[in-house]
Amino acid sequence: MELRVPALWMSRIEPEADAKAEFAVLLQRAVAGDVSAFEQIIVRYERRVMSLAWRLLGRPEDAQDASQEVFLRAFRYLHRFDPGRPFEPWLMKMTVNVCHDLGKKRPQYTLLDPDALWSTRGPHDELHSQEQKEILYKALREVPEKERAAVVLRDIEGFSTAEVAEILGSSEATVRSQISTARLKIRKAVKRGQL
Repeated sequence: MELRVPALWMSRIEPEADAKAEFAVLLQRAVAGDVSAFEQIIVRYERRVMSLAWRLLGRPEDAQDASQEVFLRAFRYLHRFDPGRPFEPWLMKMTVNVCHDLGKKRPQYTLLDPDALWSTRGPHDELHSQEQKEILYKALREVPEKERAAVVLRDIEGFSTAEVAEILGSSEATVRSQISTARLKIRKAVKRGQL
C-alpha cells in the first residue's frame, strides 16, 4: 500500500496538541504520586507563579514564600484538579488566594520589578525604562487588592477576561469593571509620579 502526501499531511500532530498531550500524561503521573513528574510541573510554572506573586505582594521574600506555599498546596490538592479543565488558571487561582492570605498577615511594601529576578541585563541598561516600571509598580501598589489582581492577571499575565473571572471567582462584568477602575487609578497615579 502506498501513502499519498495529503494523507501524511492530514495525520500530522500539531506541536501544541502534542505538548498538551505530553502535559496531560505528566499531570496524570503527578496525581498518581510521582514526585519527579510534579517537580517537572514546578519547573514549568515556577516563573509564572513567582512573577504573579511578586506583582501582587511587592516583595521578593514574600513572593518566594507564596510560591512555595502554592506548590505545596498544589501537590496536596492535585487529586481535586479536574483534568478536563486547563491547569494554569487553577494554579493561578491558587496563587491569588495564597497571596491574599499572605498579604493580610504581612505589611505592604514598595513593589519591585519582578522581571529583574530573571533579567540577565546589566544594572545600567535601559535605565529610563526601569524608572518607568518603578513608577508603574508604585501606581499599581496604590490600587486595592481585588482590582490589582484583576489588572495584573489580565494586562500583565495575559489571561483572557473569562479566565480572570474564573481565577478570581467573579463574573466577567465584575472583572471588566475592576480592570477599568484599576487602569484609571494607575493612570492617575502614574501622572502624579512623573515630573
